[in-house]
Amino acid sequence: MTLNIDRSQLLLVEAAMNQSRNMIYHLIRFMKKNDVENVKERLRGMGRNIARTFYNYWKPIESVDVMNIKDVIVTIYKKVLNSSVTIELDETNKTIIIKDTKCALCKYHYEDVGKFAGCEVILGMISELIDLINKNSKNQSKLNIQPLEVRESQAYGDDACIQVFTYK
Repeated sequence: MTLNIDRSQLLLVEAAMNQSRNMIYHLIRFMKKNDVENVKERLRGMGRNIARTFYNYWKPIESVDVMNIKDVIVTIYKKVLNSSVTIELDETNKTIIIKDTKCALCKYHYEDVGKFAGCEVILGMISELIDLINKNSKNQSKLNIQPLEVRESQAYGDDACIQVFTYK
């Protein structure tokens, strides 16, 4: 069976997520074995590249600001990753904390990969997609988010993935 889709159909394919998850952990093992530096940043770079592709075919909103950031992130997770998340906006520390109990890229505990989680890719993707939306918006929102850390991950053995971003 061959899966023939074009890029405009990216949001319609669920089976590809399973293959992506498997591939990410094989890639992490390969990078560790070959002493590749900056593994987390390389994974985030993959996410940024994915966001650039998605942006060519889909954007959830015209601009992103502090008032709608939670809704935009929920929509991206639902549409792209088929996941429901809870989001905490910490205005004091300027952080966005996302809890995903069914992370598409970290479904299983992988002892052999160490402190590398597949959702590093998601951090890069989310921040880049929001950046692209705002760069091309007529409203010229100045909201900028940057990946901070994967605080917890199902790949580490935690119950959920907790991804943290900073924002300005």
